[in-house]
Amino acid sequence: MPDNKQPRNNRKKSSVGSRRKLLPWLIPFASVRLTLSLLSLSMILIFVATLEQVRIGIRGAQAEFFESFYGIWYYPDQFWGSEFLSSLPIPIPGGYLLGGLLILNLIAAFIVRFQWSSKKIGIQLIHLGIILLLIGQMITQAKQVESRMMINKGETSNYIERFHGVELAFTNVTDASQNQVVAIPQELLEKGGTFNHKDLPFDVRVRKFDRNCEVTIKQPDQSRQGLSKEVNRGVGFTSNLFLKEKEEDYSMDGLNFSFVVFDLINENESMGTWLALTHPAGNHVWESVSPQLADFAFQPLRYQGNLWGMTLRHEREYLPFSITLRSIANEFYQGTEIPFNFESRVTLNLDEKQKRDALVYMNTPLRHGGKTFYQYQMNKAADYSVFQVIRNPSWLLPYLACILVSIGLLWQFSFHLFSFLRKHKSTPRLA
Repeated sequence: MPDNKQPRNNRKKSSVGSRRKLLPWLIPFASVRLTLSLLSLSMILIFVATLEQVRIGIRGAQAEFFESFYGIWYYPDQFWGSEFLSSLPIPIPGGYLLGGLLILNLIAAFIVRFQWSSKKIGIQLIHLGIILLLIGQMITQAKQVESRMMINKGETSNYIERFHGVELAFTNVTDASQNQVVAIPQELLEKGGTFNHKDLPFDVRVRKFDRNCEVTIKQPDQSRQGLSKEVNRGVGFTSNLFLKEKEEDYSMDGLNFSFVVFDLINENESMGTWLALTHPAGNHVWESVSPQLADFAFQPLRYQGNLWGMTLRHEREYLPFSITLRSIANEFYQGTEIPFNFESRVTLNLDEKQKRDALVYMNTPLRHGGKTFYQYQMNKAADYSVFQVIRNPSWLLPYLACILVSIGLLWQFSFHLFSFLRKHKSTPRLA
């Protein structure tokens, strides 16, 4: 009888060949040359982005080159030949493009060359771990949101504020037991136009919005100029401010003063033109900057028997739980002002009955509700603490990826080690 059994190696090769015939369009994406090219371009991207950090800061370089499909780089003036090359825009492939192609390249190689055998399983696990790591990084770049929560000692907070992004908020404080808030997010402020809401007794027409400006307080006898020239109500009018548009500062220490000039309209009649201005450290700082500007934290408006407050503030997200700051402590290296440790003792209030105490300090955050609270800043003299709040839906993927890569490396190393020991043991020795 004929023997229909095929050797194991032949079966593996036929399986790989059938996959290549079934998915021929994947073969070019599985090329090792493509892998090396993408890795080389990634090194160029990192080099260029590192140089650009000097000019536009870390956040600017990240947004320009890593959180995009391509970026435009100009040859630095300090380099040789800059007189000929500095004016030429050089396109650089961005992080989204290179990362997406690397993921596709690894997945294609995983499918086209996959061989399920004890000899190759370690390599496949390593490939799978790297794929998960790249996917996790892409999700992090696209979905991660950074915010902050500032709490005074002994007080409780149930909201966080975005580091970047503002909103124009209208708050009805007539009822002391419950405030009614209507907020217009930055995306709509940038588009401009007229906005109305069922809870607002008036319409809001945005004239001008920008993410940064230069603020100067003019003398009372000086005429108002610039962006605030048409303002005739509120603190923007009484403080005689001069505003000049300015490019957004992406540097680490950059201070961006967002502003909006808007009209309040009721039944096609103007209720005045107002100015709202936000401070990068929070609107509570305005009073310490200048008593004239304190009302930027809450510009009052009485209308139809209700008291409204208007402010341009950092975009808020209200949480289904609250945090109470019990105590704070900071430690410094002996004889220096270099911080050694910041810690905050807090209580997580889930509801009236469920509470949980926690200690938040450097590299030991509080995790709850898909958010991670890191110790960010502290002011012992003023008795307040600031937490950096991160929402990263893919935070588990890097851990899973590292576990898979570790198992793959351990398996591959052990397999070759035992194979070597078996061969060494079976080798005949001369007497």
